[in-house]
Amino acid sequence: MTISKEEQARNHRRRRRQLWGVLICVLVLIGAGTVIKTVKDSVISLFDQSEEYARYEKRLEGMVMFDPLPFDGVANMNDTTLRSAAVWGTVYDILDTEYGLSVYTRDAETDMAMLPAVEVDAYLARLLGPSFKLEHHSFEIEGDMRMEFDDVRQCYLIPVTSMAGSYTPKVVDIFKRAGQLYVTVGYLAPAEEADLTVTVSTEPVKYMDYIFSSTNGNWYLTGLQVSDRKAEVQPTATPTTQPMKDEDLDQAIIAGVTGEEATATPATTPAA
Repeated sequence: MTISKEEQARNHRRRRRQLWGVLICVLVLIGAGTVIKTVKDSVISLFDQSEEYARYEKRLEGMVMFDPLPFDGVANMNDTTLRSAAVWGTVYDILDTEYGLSVYTRDAETDMAMLPAVEVDAYLARLLGPSFKLEHHSFEIEGDMRMEFDDVRQCYLIPVTSMAGSYTPKVVDIFKRAGQLYVTVGYLAPAEEADLTVTVSTEPVKYMDYIFSSTNGNWYLTGLQVSDRKAEVQPTATPTTQPMKDEDLDQAIIAGVTGEEATATPATTPAA
């Protein structure tokens, strides 16, 4: 049976349409998979903020260590707290690197690590913005500790003494309000000295909101306030007292006097 040229042409067109249909289906499936993966990644990034939390925990570690009081504007922040947080925040950033402070020059007399002031400036620029400038000098830290600054070599002498007893940050929420970024930080207190297996408590003892403002697309710390979120306080059994009525008070006084007289009276009387 011979097939006419018109029938052959129709068969060719039909095969081409079938091939195009298969190709389109494949492309649709690939596109759908890409869209599904994009949506999935977006949903995960929307609800999983663990990486962002970790970044802000590291960024605020020096501040939380020294438990600063609430302030509106960095200019109103306690000067000693700011300096302490800047120096030790820089040190802790360095300690997280591969070699830590071992690559820094040691002072010949004290064997302390010499931390260049430019390192502290870089830390403050990341936290407070590049426009913030700190005038470096020696200062006292609470706890009878002095941070020495070498004016000639423009560096801080970092003592071996660790900053024990400081708080550790735990970011629990990040949100925006009125054009500012709020980072709610839980303060983890040091564990009891007797418990050597735990370095910090597992539940925050209080919460603070660190407030960031945007400058050229970057967020910089500009304020601190007490958070609306409150720490869970374990209830303690405390006795409740109520004022006694006048007649009850009189009876209690009489009973007390009677009891004292009975105690003073001999249990037996001598025979006549």
